[in-house]
Amino acid sequence: MTPVEGSVELDIPVQELWHCFARADLWPRWNHCMFWARNRDLRAGDRLVWAFEPLRWWLPYKLPGAAQLVEVEKAHHVTWEVTMLPGFFARHTYFMEDLGDGRTRFGSWEQAMGPTFRLLRPFWLAHFNFVLRESLQGAQSLEQIYAHGDGLDVERMPRRTSTSSYFLLLLV
Repeated sequence: MTPVEGSVELDIPVQELWHCFARADLWPRWNHCMFWARNRDLRAGDRLVWAFEPLRWWLPYKLPGAAQLVEVEKAHHVTWEVTMLPGFFARHTYFMEDLGDGRTRFGSWEQAMGPTFRLLRPFWLAHFNFVLRESLQGAQSLEQIYAHGDGLDVERMPRRTSTSSYFLLLLV
């Protein structure tokens, strides 16, 4: 498949963005494709565990994920590989590029292959585009937080509720 990729330029110094980004357990607070993430730290060789929000708020599911962190370069990129489904392999990278003068390019790159991927290709492409869109919008929300204060600390991270979780409760 052609990789699903994109980036945004942010008025946040790369070290400040990395400091926030490196807390994977905080991703759901700024990246609305994420429902939950377990890892506090990002270390190559660790297993990254999380759950995605559904593609549409009204769909009654959460999509669990588990991946192997294969590359972690501080203030530059994080790459993981997913091989949990038979015949499905995906590789995802979030990257940061220091543009100087307190600016950073933040981006996402993802590609998948295998017979299970091909069987469900329309769903996975929609999912990868959802992750890309929400990740870039989330990074832009961090830029707004950074512009209105003294950094990107935990106390300044937005808290949110999951509409789809409420929808599930109504079904029970």
